[in-house]
Amino acid sequence: MLTFFRVNDPYRILGIFIWIVLTRLLYLWIGGHLTLPELNWMLVGEKLSEGHRLYVGVWDNIGPLSALVYRMVESVTDRHQWVYVILAALLTTYQALVFNNFLLSKKAYHESTYVPALVYGWLSCFSFDFYTLSPVLLSLTWVLLAMRNIFYRVESQSRDERVLSTGLFLGIASLFYMPAVVFMSSTFIAYLLYASISPRRFLLLLFGFALPLLLAATYFFSFESLPAFIDQYLVSFRYMSSQPYISLTAALVISAVPLAFLLVAFYKLSQSRRYTNQQAKLQRIMVLKLAAAAVIIVFAKDRAPYHLWLLVPPLAFFITHFLLIIRRLWLAEIIAFAFALLLVSNGYAMLFGLFSLDKAAGTAALLTRPTAYDEVVAGKKVVLLGDDLNVYRHARLATPYLDWQLASRQLEEVSYFENLAQVYVGFSEDMPDVIIDEAQLMPRLSERIPVLRDSYQKLRNKDIYIKKGIDGSQSIGKY
Repeated sequence: MLTFFRVNDPYRILGIFIWIVLTRLLYLWIGGHLTLPELNWMLVGEKLSEGHRLYVGVWDNIGPLSALVYRMVESVTDRHQWVYVILAALLTTYQALVFNNFLLSKKAYHESTYVPALVYGWLSCFSFDFYTLSPVLLSLTWVLLAMRNIFYRVESQSRDERVLSTGLFLGIASLFYMPAVVFMSSTFIAYLLYASISPRRFLLLLFGFALPLLLAATYFFSFESLPAFIDQYLVSFRYMSSQPYISLTAALVISAVPLAFLLVAFYKLSQSRRYTNQQAKLQRIMVLKLAAAAVIIVFAKDRAPYHLWLLVPPLAFFITHFLLIIRRLWLAEIIAFAFALLLVSNGYAMLFGLFSLDKAAGTAALLTRPTAYDEVVAGKKVVLLGDDLNVYRHARLATPYLDWQLASRQLEEVSYFENLAQVYVGFSEDMPDVIIDEAQLMPRLSERIPVLRDSYQKLRNKDIYIKKGIDGSQSIGKY
């Protein structure tokens, strides 16, 4: 398998695409493994496809460009998970091609090979939520394009427009996934240490980075939603507490196989002195990118296994080095096959609970699960005054209040007239069929907003409010 890709043949990318698709077939065939982050992205896409505006008609701490992608997907489909998986497979293949091509052009290895793309494809399998179209995966495309430009600059082939485009790419990546801004810091350090960037070009880099953000701010300003864009996305870190799906220990468990190979790769690289000065610089830059990815993962507010996507480029870079310096071809083939098999097994073991890996990794909390409200809310427009997204598995979101950390700041402070007015508009423009009041806020809201008191009836001994006239007597009768 490894030998087949140790040639400089662009058509080898088709083999990598086939590998990526084949590893996802079982996931698609079985189905029913929707994760909470996926459900959240689908809900955002649904609301936007209905004509609501981001940060005004739907409150969520999602990047505007990621939201745009989900809007386009949900406008042509209806929560079909396979669409997200196929799009992610195509994007992963493109990233592998971009990654491999700039390593080829910069002669990062002693041989011209498509092994880096192959390893990239392997690493796209070590967690089952790598298979879907996440904001991290979307932003990583632009991070890779910026990384390509850094490699050109290190070789002193970079022009002003390439420095500018590096900033542009990183700015666009930040509009997909805000923590990608950390890669701007690692880029500046790389330029400073290994490319001797001038103050003028540093300002050009900053201008390129700021330009997409300024254009996005101008767009939201034109729709009178600039304060919401700033509050919910740009500076939300000030008040949104961390609610990770997995712990750092679990992240280490999930990435144990590639990290073990990375340590071996570091050891082998330290034993070799056959690398050119150019190749040594590229290795140091990749260490910086590895450190930047680690920082993002450690401080991610909603840390989930798909955040480990950020480690894939530097992991693929160094593990490829390790595989290529193995002199015995038969041994290299065995190690490569074992590596690929372990990665795929790792993802499916967490999904199906093999070897109790799902418990060690804590991935059970990542998957959607049934709730006590499912029969009542099925097929209806619902708002949950609480933070359990599972309620929306078979329901649609009503009102803008998706992210509870954002929504609670307004719903819990209706004594302020401005908040009260916005809550009234939020409910009256998109009246839910069912209100699930886990936060015990409906009594106060009904007291201050008469239309809520007059429009809903509460189920006996339940925190469920049904809109009067809704046909749901069969499911309601059970309560």
